Formats: sequence, C-alpha cells, structure tokens
Amino acid sequence: MKDADWERMLSQALAPAAEPEEELNQSIIRQLQERGRSKPKAKKRLSAGLLAAVLLLVLSVSAYAATRLFSAGQVAEMFGDRLLADAFESKDAVRIERSMASGDYHFTLHGLVTGAGLSEFKHLSEDLYPDRTYAVVSITRQDGKPMPDTDDPEYGKDPFFISPLVKGLKPWEANIFSMNGGYSEDVLDGVMYRLISLDEVEMFADRGVYLAISSGSAFYSSEAFRYDEKTGEIHAREDYPGASLLFELPLDAAKADRDKADAYLDSLSSPSSSHDSGTEEEWIKWMQELRAKIRDGETIGQTVPGSVKEMTYDDSGKIAYAFGERSVTMSPEDLFEEGQIGFSDRRLPISGGIDNTYEAVLFHRDENGVITGRIVILGEGSIPEF
Repeated sequence: MKDADWERMLSQALAPAAEPEEELNQSIIRQLQERGRSKPKAKKRLSAGLLAAVLLLVLSVSAYAATRLFSAGQVAEMFGDRLLADAFESKDAVRIERSMASGDYHFTLHGLVTGAGLSEFKHLSEDLYPDRTYAVVSITRQDGKPMPDTDDPEYGKDPFFISPLVKGLKPWEANIFSMNGGYSEDVLDGVMYRLISLDEVEMFADRGVYLAISSGSAFYSSEAFRYDEKTGEIHAREDYPGASLLFELPLDAAKADRDKADAYLDSLSSPSSSHDSGTEEEWIKWMQELRAKIRDGETIGQTVPGSVKEMTYDDSGKIAYAFGERSVTMSPEDLFEEGQIGFSDRRLPISGGIDNTYEAVLFHRDENGVITGRIVILGEGSIPEF
C-alpha cells in the first residue's frame, strides 16, 4: 500500500523501543480491513503438494520491526484463518520477532507454531502427517521504498525462497516443496507478509533447523546457499548478489522424534516421491495455466457432488464456505473485482498429491451477486506427472 497516511501510521508504530499498544495494532488492522474492502487485493497463494533440499552469514540481527509490524497471529487473521490466528496466540506457539538484513531487504521472522488441526485450510497430506508447522515472515526494503503491491507489474519480479532447512539433510531434497508445503502472501502498506506451512519440522529439532530466505528465485538455489557434505552444515553465501540468510529456529529439542523423522525421510526418498527442481517449475506453470483457464471460462475439473454451497456472511461482512473437513472464511473483495461475475481465479487453494489426485476450491458470483463455493477434482488430463 502506498498511502502516505499509512506510512506515517507505520512509522509511528516503528518508533524505537516503542512496542505498540494492542489498541494501536487493532486500529491498524481495522483500517487495513476497511481499506481492503474498498480496494480488492489479489493475495498470492502457492500450494505445493510437491515432493521433491555456517559460515552463517553475519548479518545485522536486531529487534527491528519485530515490535512494529503485525504479529504472526494478526497476519494469519488477515489471511482469513482465524483458527491459525488463535494457534499463533496460544502458549504452544513460538514468538520469535527477529530481523535480519540481506541484499536489498529486511526480513523479520515473527513466529511459528506446530500441531495438528491448527488451520482452517486443511492440506491433504494431513491424512498421512497430521502435524504441520506454520511460520510468518515479513519483508521490507532497506531503502525505505514500499514492496510492490500484488497488482503492481513489479510484483514478483524479485521472487523469494522461504523454507525451513534441516542440518544434515540435503537442502535441495528436503525443503518446503518436498515437505508438502505452500504459502500465502500479500502486501500491506509496502510490507510483504508471507505465511508458510509444511509438514512438521519439530521432529528434527535435535538436528538443528534453519529458516532459509533468499531472493532471485522461488526455489532453492545452490548459488545462494552452500551445503557441506561432510558436516551437514548449511551456509548462506556471502558472495551471493541477492539476499541470502538463515534464521536458526528455536525449537525444543525435547520434541524431536528420531524414529518418526527417519520414517518421514524414508517416505520422501521413496521412488514415488522423488522430484527435481524441474517439476517445481512445472507445478508453477500448471497453476498459472489453471488460472488462465478459469479466466477464459473453461472447466478445470469435476465438481464434487453436494459441494456447491452458497456462501454465508458473518457480522464483519466476510463470507464463509464449508464442506466436509474444509472451511474457508474471507472478504468477498479478496475474490472478486467490483462488478465481476463468474469464477474467481484470485484464490485457488489446491491440495492433494496422494495417488496424483488434486482438488481445488472454486468461488463463483452470479449476476445477482450471490457467491457460491465448490470443490472440484482436477481432471486427470490436466495434471502433470509430478
């Protein structure tokens, strides 16, 4: 967002050593929500059901922005996941609020939480691995310029890879994409927020787990990081021209489970789950093609019988859809432009991967303004061989 008023408001919240009052945070959220309703935003969501990987760069670590930006729980709420927002505020969550600078950016890791059934957006991998880890990262520019909004042509031109990496595991083999991960992303007042989720990482707590961030690619890059085959250490490369850094995650080693972790790694290394970086790019291409088909009015899959339901509205004006174990709550402006009729391609949550079956939640608005949600099983012919 580019409004000067908002910049001033955040500047006030960013005052040194001034931890914002909760009232201020709530005030900002309310005004952002009001702004969101008046200006539809296209949240970017990548759901990767893919299976596929110190000289720790000395970076400035400070409390910068940690107390000046939205908390993990507030970000989850803005993405319409009230259940996850509560999880981030629970005693089991780890509030981190640490920042590092690298390349042109300033990154803040706000917090993480791990557990089963924490999100309103269930991933199909939860049938096999119920526990998932969620984390929130925000990104700002060091020169003070705002991050490009999601409807700005510059948005996404400098992509980011954000993923946990485990010491001793090859990072190109064990990362967010191979661990049934995905993310939601949005830009608010010049600050990019990314909410990631993947199979739990706490089981690796005794080995050491990093949150790796790099710019220049949405995928793991050996140009940004170096893996030491002998020690299992992962290093951010100081000579990398873009951003490259590692946050060490403060996981409780008592929650490590070596047997569970070994069994999980065996599943990743099975022939049916092996992937290379090429398939990750294929996945992105597939998602883009699906969105293009929706915009062109094409059918992308078979509707699950009984799943077509009219959305209901809550007191805040948000719409809600629920079918089976899946439920979604969000603002209608997040789905449709003003006056838009037909299917929305803005939000396309996809889950699956088991037996190469994927399903998506689609939203439709008719000429009377009635919004319905439905679940479709994506056509076999449209699914690449991941």
